[in-house]
Amino acid sequence: MSQYKNNQAGFVSLFSVIFFMLLVSVLTVGFLRLMILEQQQSLDNDLSDSAKASAQSGIEDGKRAILKYQSLAAIDPLKAQFNTALNSTACDSVLGNAAVTGSLGISSNGNVVGNSQINQFYTCLNVQLNTPDYLGPSPLPAGSSDFVPLRPSSGTFDQIKVSWHLLSTAVGEDGDGQPRALAPGPALMPLNNPLAPPNSWSQLGYPAYLRVQLYGYPNVGVIDRAGLTQRSRAVVLVPAAAGPGVVSLGAADATPGVFDSLKVAPTQIACNPSFTSYGSYDCTATLSLPAGLPSSGNVYFLRVTPVYGQTHFRLQMFNSVTGLVVNFNEVQPIIDATGRAADVYRRMQARVRVNATGNLPEFVVESADNICKNEEVSSDPLFYKANVCL
Repeated sequence: MSQYKNNQAGFVSLFSVIFFMLLVSVLTVGFLRLMILEQQQSLDNDLSDSAKASAQSGIEDGKRAILKYQSLAAIDPLKAQFNTALNSTACDSVLGNAAVTGSLGISSNGNVVGNSQINQFYTCLNVQLNTPDYLGPSPLPAGSSDFVPLRPSSGTFDQIKVSWHLLSTAVGEDGDGQPRALAPGPALMPLNNPLAPPNSWSQLGYPAYLRVQLYGYPNVGVIDRAGLTQRSRAVVLVPAAAGPGVVSLGAADATPGVFDSLKVAPTQIACNPSFTSYGSYDCTATLSLPAGLPSSGNVYFLRVTPVYGQTHFRLQMFNSVTGLVVNFNEVQPIIDATGRAADVYRRMQARVRVNATGNLPEFVVESADNICKNEEVSSDPLFYKANVCL
């Protein structure tokens, strides 16, 4: 009697074991690879944060350098060393100056923790005291003012370019959003309707109106009220689809010092109606100084106040004869620092306002209606009468 043996069952079992081992191996390799990637990503994030912290340390040392420079007397030899270091774009302009690093007590190699084994440094630090423009606070709230000294580093200026409403996808620190329309004329004022009708200011998202006020005094001679009045001009800029390229402050405010609610009519300024150039300013106006009052013999300031909405803004000074930009002199220095942690680098820039003018009142008194105040002082009752306003 013959017997039959089935040898195929062992082969199937062997194949199943091999397949299972391959599957486990693939899963194990994939899991290990995922763990390695996660670990590498975590390390990169950690190094990136460390490099950013190193760059921030460089920014803070740059601020200290500016404050030290401002505190030094003009005859101090160290003042000249700081002036050279803080007006160069070279990476080692600050760290490469032994007098500056010694005065500030910072490491000449940019080490920020006192332990070179941690590999945290800022490898590049430079400061520009004189800048080609001035950037307002990000953003400047509606009804709040920024006071800017128009102090040229060299030469003279006779025009001030004002740009505002920084285009962005959302409203916040990075921009003022994307408007849906421009004001059709200066007579259109914002509507504060809680129901937000289709023509309301909030629904259409008009860029802010901008009130710009120039004031100053002569840098030689007598300073009197008449001289201050002639150097004080104001203009209200309205973002619109059309308007002049250059606005004369002397013509826009022809009677300075005269109180009249209708004296300064709003001036329409041509803005870009496409609203798609993100990162750029949508509205720009060039203001010319009053005739006969050049910057060479006067000290000027500019007060910028957005109306109806917040805004980012930028200021530039120009010489219309040469067509060149005139740099601001130590008004808003730029600090540029590159931080390093191991082989990861992060670069940061910061603007610092020097001697900012703050705590100034926006107005003396504000009212939604007429203001009347009568006052009489006397010891005789016959002179007393009720406070009656007509």
